[in-house]
Amino acid sequence: MKFPIVMMTAICLSACSGGGGASNSPKERAAAACEAEAKIRIGEKTYQLDAAALAQSAKLEDDVWAMQVPIVIDPGLRDEAKQTLECKVRVQEGKPDEVTYINFIF
Repeated sequence: MKFPIVMMTAICLSACSGGGGASNSPKERAAAACEAEAKIRIGEKTYQLDAAALAQSAKLEDDVWAMQVPIVIDPGLRDEAKQTLECKVRVQEGKPDEVTYINFIF
């Protein structure tokens, strides 16, 4: 009697969790590529940005995802800088995601 209940619970939890893996939507892939490129450009400095907000801001323009989000470089330090990160990323199946434009606006 307990086995069916346990199985149904496991199936429901599995379905609710999205399979346990990260989502691979084009918006999220574009946002991840944008954040990775921003991290390279920022170098050794620390930063804060809302990755979910970056993905939500993504809008398809021709064949690239354009997005922007506030970013704080060196948060909490004397040199803290609040900026806006703008980015455009081309996402194609079977090819690496390509950052075609990145800009930090003061």
